[in-house]
Amino acid sequence: MKAEPLSSPELVKAAKSFQTKKRLGQHLLIDADALHFLAETLHIEQSDTVVEIGCGTGFLTRELCNYGAPVVAVDLDRESTVTVEELELPKLTVVHGDFLNFDLAHLALRRHLSEEEFSRTPPARSIKVAGNVPYQITGLIVGHLLGEISRPAPWLPSIKKVVLTIQYEVAKRMVASPGSKDYSQLSLLMQYFCHARIEKVLGPEKFYPAPEVTSAIVSLEPFPKPPIECNNHALLRRIVRAGFSGRRKMLRNALQSMAIPDLDINALFAEVRIDPQARAENLSLQQFALLTDEVEKRMKPVS
Repeated sequence: MKAEPLSSPELVKAAKSFQTKKRLGQHLLIDADALHFLAETLHIEQSDTVVEIGCGTGFLTRELCNYGAPVVAVDLDRESTVTVEELELPKLTVVHGDFLNFDLAHLALRRHLSEEEFSRTPPARSIKVAGNVPYQITGLIVGHLLGEISRPAPWLPSIKKVVLTIQYEVAKRMVASPGSKDYSQLSLLMQYFCHARIEKVLGPEKFYPAPEVTSAIVSLEPFPKPPIECNNHALLRRIVRAGFSGRRKMLRNALQSMAIPDLDINALFAEVRIDPQARAENLSLQQFALLTDEVEKRMKPVS
């Protein structure tokens, strides 16, 4: 049985009767069209398993449960999980716990799995993730979903799409190109793992309580593999981090700060045809990969 959609006035009324917690960063999405748009953007199929990050009062959960796929809603707030459980939505599992400790490969909190269960349970084959997430932990959530350069999350091959409501300023950094003011380490992480897209911009009035910032619905579609050739992804990660360790820091200074023995900086940059005075925010992921390969070639084994 499908859950009847709530109108925006009904959403506002229900939101005001719920005790939102500032410490958890709860801002409930109260626009019916935006909730439907978010769920539609996920392109849910019945063969998917949908994971919702932070179910709140169940406004988005109701939409997600209307596509016939199993839905697992994870929330740290006990009041939220009780509220959503009482909706008795079809194929819904509600998990009380911290999403940052949630194992997407096994669709359970990590502490609830024995080592044997963890090793022998196959991952879900097709996971789609949705959520109106707390702004203050957006980066941690994205890192938990995707992993880091050289260390992808073990469940990443199973994630087919992610659709999140996040702060607009963060969304702009996700999709930024080299040379733009929003280009950052987060931009490179997105380029490494997925295709990121801003789907819709949402004003503060679309939420209760209204945040002080504009928000956006973003979609992330993971690549089957990183779109670059690089011999040492761990070194790539180190160089990217060093490059963005200080805004406007020249790459030559970033590499020198890594204290790689006997590295001829001038010869290195000449070989890859990159200006040694260039800054990290001007380099594409491909250029970082070329630079990394050349650094690795010139590194001498430590005896």
